[in-house]
Amino acid sequence: EWKAWFSDDERGAPPASVLMGFEFLDLDAELGWFACRFMGRREFLNPGKVIQGGFLSAMLDDAMSVAAVITLDAPGWVPTLQMTTSFIRPALPGWVYARGEVVRKGKSGIHTSGTLRDEDGRLLATATAACIPRTF
Repeated sequence: EWKAWFSDDERGAPPASVLMGFEFLDLDAELGWFACRFMGRREFLNPGKVIQGGFLSAMLDDAMSVAAVITLDAPGWVPTLQMTTSFIRPALPGWVYARGEVVRKGKSGIHTSGTLRDEDGRLLATATAACIPRTF
């Protein structure tokens, strides 16, 4: 099961994801996509009273990484080599919905993309990343 590959936590989430209020929503390992949500807490706010971009990038990284992990042929993980985030609109406290997708998978690298949306479905941020598949 993919959760056993991802973490020892009963929800399948590492401590950083738990900190961000991670909740699993859905996935399709064959198609290479993963959906979850995070709770954008007051503690994540910057002086502008919106969620600081580093937290949004971490949410995107989680979703994209899990999308890549669930496509692996054996238990493993996918360290991120490079990630680019574009911030579309400010993210307010509350649920932030994330979706990660595998764009291209090769033996030595996996390319992913991700989106974050608010509770009303408005696009908050997008990202692309490259990672290296590693098995345990």
